[in-house]
Amino acid sequence: MFARISTRRFGAIGAAVTAALCFALMIIFPEGCKKGAAEGLNLCLGVLVPSLFPFMAAAGLAVKLGLCRFGGSRLPLMPVMLLSLIGGYPVGAKAAAEMYRSGQLSESQAKTAAYCLVCAGPGFLLGFVGSMYGDETVGLIIYTAQAASVVLLTVGANILFRNNKSPAAAVRFTPLPFGTALVEAAHGAAVSMVGIGGLAVLFGAFGGILDIVIQNEEVRRYLLSSLEVCTAVKLLGGCPIEFCAFAVGFGGLCVHFQIFAALGELKINRLLFFFIRILQGLVTALLTHFGLRLFVRKTAVFSTAAVDSSGFFGGSALSGAALLTVAVCFLFTLRNQLRR
Repeated sequence: MFARISTRRFGAIGAAVTAALCFALMIIFPEGCKKGAAEGLNLCLGVLVPSLFPFMAAAGLAVKLGLCRFGGSRLPLMPVMLLSLIGGYPVGAKAAAEMYRSGQLSESQAKTAAYCLVCAGPGFLLGFVGSMYGDETVGLIIYTAQAASVVLLTVGANILFRNNKSPAAAVRFTPLPFGTALVEAAHGAAVSMVGIGGLAVLFGAFGGILDIVIQNEEVRRYLLSSLEVCTAVKLLGGCPIEFCAFAVGFGGLCVHFQIFAALGELKINRLLFFFIRILQGLVTALLTHFGLRLFVRKTAVFSTAAVDSSGFFGGSALSGAALLTVAVCFLFTLRNQLRR
């Protein structure tokens, strides 16, 4: 009990210190904060709203109409997986939360979806990422690798934690009429977009401040890349493509907080979520490396910088086996965390 109270007190103190530090940086560097916030707003209006809002509304509509029940009892997460792979990062979390609230998913099933079904959409990877390298093939390879990592993580979680399954809530789900479902889905997507857009602007402001504070170019590049995935793709354009693949699989802290907001009252272990994102980034990068070796021979033509894909993993099967072994050991050590 004492340890738990101490941990909570330490967390509260840390949050207060972080908030005070953020306020101080905003006051000391107002121009950087203003510039970064403006870039975050442009990102929100130019990329996030057009690409996410329709998919989030469509996901909400599918849930409220009962279309996600077609996965059946054997594949309850399949509809959520499809929505996530098509819609992008927060869409899977939004669908999982909606299905959990309506009783179509149990708490453990919804948490598995929140942990594992996190990925970028094809529009972002084929359009934005593909354009960065001058060829949609790169975006397609990263998207395929990411989809494979999502499937592997989900299957692995279901196998390792099959004894920790709770039944779905005993709630009789009644599909809504189409008109009512459409209005509620649009309203829910709009509310979620406000939170997501606010986070994009906030992280943009912090990024603008860090761009001034941190003088070392390499440190600044990788720190800013960990905050927001669009920024990561831009900053890592001169690095091996696998670095970009890792950033896409990891998602960035801004995406993480977007997912937390979309989950609503569905509570998950955030530290576990963070480590799974790292694992997903590593698996995505590894599979991307093999995909580039199989389908792309000359990667330097995809960028004005010489993008080399050979120095990230070394191309050996031993590295792949080692990563998979570490992944399995990691999931086993976290089994008790998911039981809580």
